[in-house]
Amino acid sequence: MSSMDVGRLGLAIVISAMTIPVRAWINKGNAGPLGLLDVVASPARLAAISGVAIGWGVPDWVRGELQPVPILCFVFFAGWSGLVAGSSLELRVSRKLTLHGIRHELLQAVVVTVAVTVLIWAVRFIPGFGTAPGRFHILTIAAICLLAPILPSRQPHRGGGAGAGFWDPSLLGPMALLLAAWAVAGEFTPTAVLQLPAPLSQQLSFELGGPVEQLLWSTVGGAITGLLMDLVTREDFAPGGLYVQMAAVTLVCSGLGAMMGLSPLWLGAVAGFWSVSATLRRLDLLVVLEKGMALPRIAAPALAGWCVGIALVSEGLNWRVVGMVVAVIASVRPTVHIVAALVQRRRLSRRSGRRPRPIDPAIIEADEVSLVIAGAGGVVLSQQALPSLLLGVLLAQFLLAVGAQLGRGPKGASTPPRAGQESTQARPDTTSDVDDKPTPGFQIP
Repeated sequence: MSSMDVGRLGLAIVISAMTIPVRAWINKGNAGPLGLLDVVASPARLAAISGVAIGWGVPDWVRGELQPVPILCFVFFAGWSGLVAGSSLELRVSRKLTLHGIRHELLQAVVVTVAVTVLIWAVRFIPGFGTAPGRFHILTIAAICLLAPILPSRQPHRGGGAGAGFWDPSLLGPMALLLAAWAVAGEFTPTAVLQLPAPLSQQLSFELGGPVEQLLWSTVGGAITGLLMDLVTREDFAPGGLYVQMAAVTLVCSGLGAMMGLSPLWLGAVAGFWSVSATLRRLDLLVVLEKGMALPRIAAPALAGWCVGIALVSEGLNWRVVGMVVAVIASVRPTVHIVAALVQRRRLSRRSGRRPRPIDPAIIEADEVSLVIAGAGGVVLSQQALPSLLLGVLLAQFLLAVGAQLGRGPKGASTPPRAGQESTQARPDTTSDVDDKPTPGFQIP
């Protein structure tokens, strides 16, 4: 290593280490005006800054050795996020879906897709931009703009404990993952090769087909993954909980699916629906899935920053694509979600005759699943295209978080809620369930 490499590595370590005292100082009550410092220097954004610094400062041989790691991690996070999104539509909850709600969310998905398509098509008329991005970027950005929180807030029973009820189901999360899976499915035609044992000793190869066939194979793989998940969690009451078993199944099945060209997002969504609907330990699995999202909440921004930092000193970034991603997400996502919330609020006001609660500005924020959706595209994107997409999503997340905090005003400056974790009004639940109470002493490491 040259002296310049040593100096750059030392500077990267110092920048990463400084994020710890900065966050500790903010936690002592120094959130700044309107709590903006708490948003600007949130743990996820500090993790992204650390990832950029470390990726920029590490030696070249380290970058080469760790090159496959971010993609492998994003594949695992995609499978786990799919599990969470699929579990939110399990059979006991999906009975509450109404025809009006389904039409409303399908229309929202169509509007988002059309708006993103028109905006990306229009960038080709910008002087010097060049060729506009294709179908992958359109569907991926549309999925990020459509995505709603995949961690629903449960509605407790009247007189019951927390976590003992159901929630209002939503199709936005699964539909967003379906759009992201469709984006990956059509980029290439994967081929599976089967080596027969002796005495035949022949190789059988078959193509998985186009986008529709690949999504069908992802559905089959998700059903198999859900079956395995149900088997490994059925009678295990180990003190360490179920996280290790569920993470192992997710890692293996998502990795095999990605190797075959299948989307780990949709594979995980089908597996989550299957396993939570079939199990007798429903709430145990939901608790594990919810707590398991703590890892991608910090690791996904750090990995995205790592990819951006490496690109800064190697392939470089396509700043036109970065600007396009930021502009489209920062304009389409808040517009669509706010308009949809206003329509829903007006409908509730007409039905109940009472004034509904104000719209929570957190609906415009993009959480860590947005980065997971973008990072899962690394299985088909080039080494230059993926960091540009990730940086665009990171910057759009920052702008939307600042906008949401400004929308809360001084009253919400002290403790800004995370997207997907806002409280919901408790209401009685009329559906019985044999597993309304999680296993006593349940915990995960």
